[in-house]
Amino acid sequence: MRKIINQYLFREVAQAWLGVTLILLAILVTNQFAKILGDAASGNLSGGVIAELLLYSSVEYLTILLPLSTFLAILLVFGRLYKDSEMAAIMASGVGPLSLYRPLLIPTLLLAFVLGLISTYLAPDARKNMDLSRQNAMLNLGIDFLEPGRFVTLNNGSVMYSEDRSEDDKLTNVFVQQELRNNVNVIVSETAEILSSKSTGNVLVFYNGYQYEGTPGDLDFRILEFSEHQLPLSSKADQNKKIDLSSEPFRTLFEKNSLEAKAEVQWRISPAIALIILVFMAIPLSKSSPRDSRYTGLILGILIYMIYVNCLGVARVWLEQGVTPEIYGLWWIHLIALMVGIVMLSINYRVFERVFSGGKRSEERRVGKECRSRWSADH
Repeated sequence: MRKIINQYLFREVAQAWLGVTLILLAILVTNQFAKILGDAASGNLSGGVIAELLLYSSVEYLTILLPLSTFLAILLVFGRLYKDSEMAAIMASGVGPLSLYRPLLIPTLLLAFVLGLISTYLAPDARKNMDLSRQNAMLNLGIDFLEPGRFVTLNNGSVMYSEDRSEDDKLTNVFVQQELRNNVNVIVSETAEILSSKSTGNVLVFYNGYQYEGTPGDLDFRILEFSEHQLPLSSKADQNKKIDLSSEPFRTLFEKNSLEAKAEVQWRISPAIALIILVFMAIPLSKSSPRDSRYTGLILGILIYMIYVNCLGVARVWLEQGVTPEIYGLWWIHLIALMVGIVMLSINYRVFERVFSGGKRSEERRVGKECRSRWSADH
């Protein structure tokens, strides 16, 4: 009987987990697709890297999605079982509160192991490849992305406008505005084109125009007439810039002795730990009576998840800044979350009360049985 119940619970949670994961992933990927499409439309990316960037983004999103989708799936399934009084029938068949974890134990540990691999190795590689793909796409941008008749934001932050495109594929009547600290730099030229090389990257070359440089609101502008002027859009230095710790290999982080590296290591391990703790918290959190709202536990669960994740972020910043001792790291947040789960399990199911009173009840049953045996012998 218990085997059938375990299979039933696992099947229901697995189906809900798959559905929730796909829905959340679709939402995040769609949002990322809109951002990438906006960059491509503004001329900051080529359309050929859109699918590649979406793939890398999906891998990175899994570190966020898997703990949340598992947590929500358990809340939805067990909340429905309580609402439909199915859990009462399951409990009546002899399944205790701790036995509800049995069908979820091995899948949770396997999922946490996979999530650990993703967060420590695959996601950083995906983030690094995504940055490199963006940089390569920016280097390969051509004149086709500078569409005449509309304002385009260039890679260096400048705003450009051109009236038309000539037969020799040059932009005509070009206007560019570039902000330099408190000054503004305005370039007006008859024609312009993009030239690229391996050493300098993309360069926007203006022909026959003027450059105005000064402070907005002042009349003292410096005016320079030119026959040819170059404006770098990107360079090889952009490709060789320092990679932040979020893209560093996991093994390299252990070789660094900085607080930032230690915080990054613990941050990558945290999703797998959080997944296990959230599963532990989900079962007592989903308990409700049939008269309660179906979404009460779900709303409370989302609130707890947001607090949990935000506290991890705060603990990471504190560790990087040296506010908290290094030995505490991010572990104290996980410990508090685990203690909250234990308290909820104790309150909702009185698990520890049953454990501690188990010996006393067994002694009472033994004494009662001896008394009944003596009474039967006397009569």
